[in-house]
Amino acid sequence: MTDVDGCLVDRVTRSHAAADAALDRLKQARVPVVLCSSKTRAELERLRQELGLSDPFISENGGALFAPVGAFPFALTGAVGRDAHEVVEFGKPHREVLEVLKRVAAREGVPVSTFSDMSVQDVADDCGLSLAAARLAKLREYDEPYRVAASDPSARSRLCRALRSAGLRCANGGRYDHVTSGANKGLAAVFLRRCYERQWGHVTTVGLGDAANDVELLRAVDVPVIVRGPDAEVTAAMAAQIRGAVVTAAVGPAGWSEAVVAILDGHQGH
Repeated sequence: MTDVDGCLVDRVTRSHAAADAALDRLKQARVPVVLCSSKTRAELERLRQELGLSDPFISENGGALFAPVGAFPFALTGAVGRDAHEVVEFGKPHREVLEVLKRVAAREGVPVSTFSDMSVQDVADDCGLSLAAARLAKLREYDEPYRVAASDPSARSRLCRALRSAGLRCANGGRYDHVTSGANKGLAAVFLRRCYERQWGHVTTVGLGDAANDVELLRAVDVPVIVRGPDAEVTAAMAAQIRGAVVTAAVGPAGWSEAVVAILDGHQGH
């Protein structure tokens, strides 16, 4: 199970070229590659098509698990059918999350810039995306990216505490803070792991992530891998929170490839 930006895909160039050879090895070995990202369902569907993946995926920081119909020889508990997928929702609807975010921010006197308030052009410019990709990024269903627009450095942590008191969860995803309700990547990962165990028996799960919103995912897997990022403090903070985590030497997709190749080579040696 892998995060996307900063791991499988370069956060700046959007290239996954450095990870392609390792990804091909996973496909050849028939190892499921589960994208687990803050990205929307629409963004992940396009990326899966580009990468040639057909495995289940987890959108918007654990907001929902999408399994193609027929991925498992049984119905997923609590799933609903949607667009050729069985969907298990862990997060509350986006409109409810956004409403609480704005209400709490106003009450706390913390100005925020939310993704929903940004135009498609704003998102494209801010994230370095094409207009088509920015439209997909704005199709939020469970999670709202936002930035605190205050000069007071304590405003961000104050808002996060208030959001948690209101029943929401906030985490940093790199470019933005993200807020959800009732969801995190770890919950969805544990659910999916149980599906694979029901189908195959014992499985060994690997997780790869690079940011604070990946901590729950990495805690939920057998082999947690922190893909080194450009900010050494973020990498160190994650390593302190995740017991037994491997930290890659290389950054981004090259680090992702480094870890995957080492795991595959180690598995073949047994």
